Parts: sequence; C-alpha cells; structure tokens
Amino acid sequence: MKDKLIKNRKLVLGIVLLLIALFVFVNVYLKNKEAHEAEVAQLNMYITALENNIQENLKYAGIQEELDAAIEEVKADRQELYENFPVELKEEDQIMYVLYLETLFDTEINFSFSTPQAMAMMSEGTLMGLTLTVNYETTYKGFKEMIDYLATDSRIVSVYSATIDYDEKTNKAIGDITLLLYLIDTELMDYVSPDVKVPPTNKPNIFE
Repeated sequence: MKDKLIKNRKLVLGIVLLLIALFVFVNVYLKNKEAHEAEVAQLNMYITALENNIQENLKYAGIQEELDAAIEEVKADRQELYENFPVELKEEDQIMYVLYLETLFDTEINFSFSTPQAMAMMSEGTLMGLTLTVNYETTYKGFKEMIDYLATDSRIVSVYSATIDYDEKTNKAIGDITLLLYLIDTELMDYVSPDVKVPPTNKPNIFE
C-alpha cells in the first residue's frame, strides 16, 4: 500500500513537472519565437526596400556623368545671368548713374536717394529693386530718346512711371521719371565701387 502511494505521488509529481514544462514552453519559448519571427520579417522588409533602392539607383548609373555636366552648365548659366546685375547700389552708385544720364541726354537731373527692397528669392541670391525718381528738363525729342534708351539699358532698368509737361516758352519737356533698377544680393559676386574721378584742388579739403 505504501509502495503504491509513493508510486502515485511520483506520477502526480511527474504530471506537475510536465505541466510546468508545458507552461514554460508556451509562455516563454513560443512568445520568444513569435518576437523573433516578427524581427526577421521586419528585417526582410528592410532588405527588400534596400534592394529596390539599389535597383532604382542603378538605372541612373550610366547617366551620372551627363547629370554632373548638366548641373555645371546650369551653374555657369546662372553665374552669367547674375553678372548682368549689380550687387549693390549705394548712394555713390546712384549719383554716378544720374550723372551718366545727365551726360548722355545733355540735361540737368535732380533726384532723391533710395534703398533697395527685396522682390523675390532666387537660387543663391535675392532679387532686389531700387526705385529712383529723377526730375528732368529736356526737349521732347530728348525725352523720347531717354525713354527709348532706358528700355534697352544694359543696367536692367525699367520705367516704373513718368510724367511730362510741355513748356511752350522754353520749348522744353519737364517732369519726373520713376526708374526701377534691379540688383541681385548674392555671395557669388563682389561689389565693385564706381570709378569716381575727383578733380585736383591742391587743397586738403575740397569743400574749402
């Protein structure tokens, strides 16, 4: 009887140990297996995406040199375009420009200084605009020549507005013109100061 009881206890103990082992298998091994399989699936997804990117990039391998050449050509064209514009229009630049117009059209011009304002953002620069209002007195023919010239000026300037009055006594056209001068604020070019020729005075102070 005692041996049978011991045998039954061993059987029960064996069943308990089996249940514990099964519990550990289900709750530990299987969960770890599921996590491992999920990681493997995610890794395979990354590998597939990487392979697709590689295949996509290989399509352009043969034209890489052409792309580089095209990029350099665009940069050169942009540089050439920017060189048509001044970098700054300081007060001395505005004075020299008005003096240039006076000499060109043989007329006296009065004006007031202006400050450039940003108009549009560009690649590696900002397009700026400076409005310059000048008062003129010239012949009607001179006024027409002035407008025609400003329309084709290499300085890239446009006539924003203009007024004209005709004085019969002096046979002169009198009025004002508001010019819009364009410049590009960029680090690709350097500012070049105007060539101002100062007449010799033999004095330390030219205003004396």
